[in-house]
Order: sequence, then C-alpha cells, then structure tokens
Amino acid sequence: MRTRGNLVTERAGVNYVRDVVEGAGCLLKEINLQHDFGHDATMMLVVNGEVRPREVALQIKSGVSYVSPTTCGLPATASHIYFWAEHDLVTLGVVYDPAEKSAWWIDLQTAAREFRVANPKKGTTFTFAKGLWNQFNQTDFASILVPTLLGEPPSVPLERLCTWVMDGDIETHDIGVRAIRARYYREAAAWECLIEAFKSKPVEQLTLSLPIALAKLLGHDDIGYYSNEIPEEVRAPAIAKVLTFNVDEISKLLSMLPDGDFDRPSIGYSLMPLFGQSSESPRILSVIRDNDRFAPSVREIAGELFEWYRRDPVWWGFWRRDTGKPH
Repeated sequence: MRTRGNLVTERAGVNYVRDVVEGAGCLLKEINLQHDFGHDATMMLVVNGEVRPREVALQIKSGVSYVSPTTCGLPATASHIYFWAEHDLVTLGVVYDPAEKSAWWIDLQTAAREFRVANPKKGTTFTFAKGLWNQFNQTDFASILVPTLLGEPPSVPLERLCTWVMDGDIETHDIGVRAIRARYYREAAAWECLIEAFKSKPVEQLTLSLPIALAKLLGHDDIGYYSNEIPEEVRAPAIAKVLTFNVDEISKLLSMLPDGDFDRPSIGYSLMPLFGQSSESPRILSVIRDNDRFAPSVREIAGELFEWYRRDPVWWGFWRRDTGKPH
C-alpha cells in the first residue's frame, strides 16, 4: 500500500509551517480535513512568552505546481475568496517551495477583498512575488510577520531595509521606506538611504511614502516629527541635503502627485515643505513650468504653485526651511 503522492507534498508544506511557527514560540492548530473550507490551520501569536490576543488563519499550499523561480501562485474559487474576504480572522496564504525548502506568504484577506470589488463571482490565482520581505522562515517570521500582524513596524536591521528601499519591486520599496520612517528616523544613515533613493531611482519605482518621509524631516505641523524627535546633529545635515533638490528632484516629486489639490489635508498639502523649501523654490517651479521636456500635467501644477507664491508670498514663506527657524 502506498500513500497518495500529493499528500506527502501537502504534509511537507504543513510540517514546514509548523516548524517555523512553533520554532518562534507561537502556537499552531491544524484544522481537520473534514472541516477544511478554506483554512488549513490557525496560529496564536506569542511574543517573549506572552500570548497576544491575536489569532490568524493560514491557507497552505505546497508543491512545484504553485511556484516559479520568482513567484508563488495560490488558486482560489469564488467561494474561497468570499470566505477569506469576510472571515473574522486575517487569513495568510503560505506557499511552500520544496525545491528551495522555503515558503512565502501573502495577506489573503486583503487580496481577496481587493479582487472581489470588480470580480464578486469569479475565482482566480493570486500570484505574488518571492520578495525580500515576505519569506516565511523562522528569522523573518519573528522579525517581520509577527510585528506586521500586531500593527508594528518590522524589526529589521537598517542595512537590510535599505536594500528593500532600493529594490525594483514597488511593494518591497514601500515597506522598506515605511519601516525606516518608523524605526530608524533618529539615525543619519537612514536619511542618507532615503534621500539617495529618491534622487537615484526612477519615479515608477517610488511611492509617496518616501517624499512624505522627507516632508516629515523638514517639518510639518500636521505630519512632521517634533523638533526634538530627531537629534539636531542628524536632522540638520539631512535637511541640508534635501535643500539641494533642484529641477530634476522637484519635477519628479510633482509627477508623483495624484492630483493638483493642495488644500488641507491633501497629499499636496502634506508635501508643501518640499515645494516651498527655499528661496530657490519659485525659480525651480518657473523653470519646470516653462520647459517642454516635462509632462503637461507636471508643468501645469508647477505653474499653479508658482502663481500661488506670487499671490500670497507670506503664506508661501511659511514653508521655507532654509531660514534656520525650527518647524
């Protein structure tokens, strides 16, 4: 008598997940196959020996049919998608690659909810990257996944986060920026990383999380860091670097805006310290407005900001960050 081949493969994935979860001190409870309607297991999060009031469901797939060298795929029927989208528990999908002896995860609840908006009665395969941040192993489970599930930033070394920020994958980039913004804003190397990323990366590989971080650095009454949150010996040199932004950087920033709204509390309003940062800002905006190498939408917004400066120079001066006054 021989066991079913796919059962062995399935168990390899479940056993791997169990080893990772229990190796991190958390609790895993498998769901009987007779009651498997979209969850293979649930896990209870434990941090430093303390059980946290957070239970998470898992859907586990294992085998070569679910993976490629760079991606994982998790097939789902319409009923599965409805189940994950509406369930009380957050559901994670975990795909185990037996060739690499590792696994990667996706937030299935969020993916299912987003898919159902336009496809309420369809199934699909959720394809996701084998990213730098979503590997399901013991190290990253404790330092990335558990904090994420608890609403906390990943506990990852700054050097590694900088590789995420510079990565071409937009989701990896965004997670890296937000983690640095939350955990390492007191360190000079963090701002060097973010400023270099903004200047060097193509705009399609950037998200608004990065310029928002720079606006927080410069100071903003609504979103900025408090004046004493960042050591002055860190903040002053970082601000000085941002104040060197010229036509290329400001035009890139303008192209990232979702619209031309600068009323509070829009994205444009949040980024005003970058647009009005120095005495050179009006000149930079006028150059962008008059240069046909930039997209019409970028030139139009630059022109509107320049006119705003002309109409109300006192208000515009509020956004100056080259005067040495604290914000």
